Amino acid sequence: MKKLYVSEATNRKIREFNEAKKRGVHIPYVKSTFMSAGTRSIFFCPVQKRVITFMGQGEKHLYITKLFGPNVVEIKEQYPLDYVLTKEIADELGVIHPRKHLSGELTVVTTDLLITYRDENGSEYRVAYAFKYSIGGRNQTRTNQKLAIAETYWKRFGVRSEQILRSDVSKDKAYNLLNYIDKYDKNICINDINDFVTALLDDVIEHPSHTLRESLSAVSASLHIEPFYSMTLLANAIFRNALPIDLMQEIKLHKPIKLALPTQWARY
Repeated sequence: MKKLYVSEATNRKIREFNEAKKRGVHIPYVKSTFMSAGTRSIFFCPVQKRVITFMGQGEKHLYITKLFGPNVVEIKEQYPLDYVLTKEIADELGVIHPRKHLSGELTVVTTDLLITYRDENGSEYRVAYAFKYSIGGRNQTRTNQKLAIAETYWKRFGVRSEQILRSDVSKDKAYNLLNYIDKYDKNICINDINDFVTALLDDVIEHPSHTLRESLSAVSASLHIEPFYSMTLLANAIFRNALPIDLMQEIKLHKPIKLALPTQWARY
């Protein structure tokens, strides 16, 4: 095995990341230009107001389902760990640090999602998420070693680590949120949303067979607002967890909406 070394390209990327961090800007370590078109997943997030880069659709779905959590402050994807410290940890654990096997070039360990939360007392804390499509396979031992390096790293900073599998992430919930993400508007008055939710629930309860399109039409008429604004209010009521709708089932305009049970709604 060739001796481990750090390339100038890696040091340059780390410098760029650290310089951006000082400016309060997050630059994902793995950029879209380094991924194939079939692997990457890139989109502009109107909540964080920047382009978000993922290794695949699964990470994108995890991101969007976490984004609108009521206590989420910020999400950083493809977050690089200090390679000096990860090298020390790898040695302590007795495992090989990630590298390119043919050249010996060090590979920077990254965390898929680093999420900052705010608790009820206003204190902030972080959780580091590792996304995996499945558990098992011939490379599972090596995967576990890499996870152990990252987990040990974050533990030293008082940050909890959590592994998320593809099966843990609801595709329907992700699609529902992504389908309306372009209508996100943080400046919408909460009173408008509350009035909309009340009117919509009244129509759904009174006319349970109404399609979502019919219910939105009825709400537009009762509140004297344009249909396009009803759609905007629907989207932002969902984003703000103001509407008890079952996001685990596909939302379609030509079908009635399904309300969540109180115990289900509490999870959104």
